[in-house]
Amino acid sequence: MGISNNQKGYTLIELLVSMAIFAVLLLGLLAGLIAAYNISTKNLIRDEAIKIAQEYIEEKRGTAFDNINSESRTVTRQIRNTNVQFAINSNVSTELANEVKRLTVTVSWTYQGKTYSYNIETLVRKE
Repeated sequence: MGISNNQKGYTLIELLVSMAIFAVLLLGLLAGLIAAYNISTKNLIRDEAIKIAQEYIEEKRGTAFDNINSESRTVTRQIRNTNVQFAINSNVSTELANEVKRLTVTVSWTYQGKTYSYNIETLVRKE
């Protein structure tokens, strides 16, 4: 009873090679998923910064004209179970014979060791 050369099936080496190829494919897929998650989180944080800047401008538009001044503050928001701290810096300059104020708002934050910022500007007229 000898072993014939035309037996069907996989050898141990073929199985190990196919498992190694499958593992490399899974690692590539995992790296892609992690990159997509990081990009998505970065976009969520940026969207939150835009919302914070818009809320700040609306708050200042509801403030008496003479009380609109430059200031700095921080806000913390929870994004994907992580607290993200945003720094809000506003700069006010007076234009057109003290009838208009230019309000520039910069919201900055740090994500994965890199600092990002969003700027928005508006004019507020004295009523």
